Amino acid sequence: MPTKTDYVSQLNLTPHPEGGWYRQVYHSAKTTYDQTSLASRYEYTSIYFLLDGSSPSHLHRLLHDEIWYFHDGAPILVHCFYPNGFYEVIKLGRDIAAGEVLQFRVPAGTIFGSEVADPASFGLVSCAVAPGFDYHDFELLTQANLLAKYPDQKAVIKRLAYEKLPDF
Repeated sequence: MPTKTDYVSQLNLTPHPEGGWYRQVYHSAKTTYDQTSLASRYEYTSIYFLLDGSSPSHLHRLLHDEIWYFHDGAPILVHCFYPNGFYEVIKLGRDIAAGEVLQFRVPAGTIFGSEVADPASFGLVSCAVAPGFDYHDFELLTQANLLAKYPDQKAVIKRLAYEKLPDF
């Protein structure tokens, strides 16, 4: 089985601002204009995304649905804070008999972050967004923002949200 270092090197992954390592792999040939970016953008984009115990995907929100596809490594926990206040954890992985799923759609407007189920390992997924990903659609959230609305999820928020947003 390839190691984390193998995947980062062979897939040419680089650090992602939300955490983990990524590389855009595909985008549509066509573009579209939308009101969020106020510019032309791809109709869809797809990335490789690798997480490990030292670099989770910090809690953030997108304006469009994002679909996650599991590939390899340890299962990945996707923590979802839905607009209606409901909290749920989805486990992406191969063991479907144990309730893991191979793919999952994060609905638009959902606050979410992800981490490997085994902090000593890594997990590799792909993520697809339509219309294509644009940083105008991306919002990182702080611990203070989230603790006010979801106090029962303090441990997850402390682990996956920045105390202060980093400069990018």
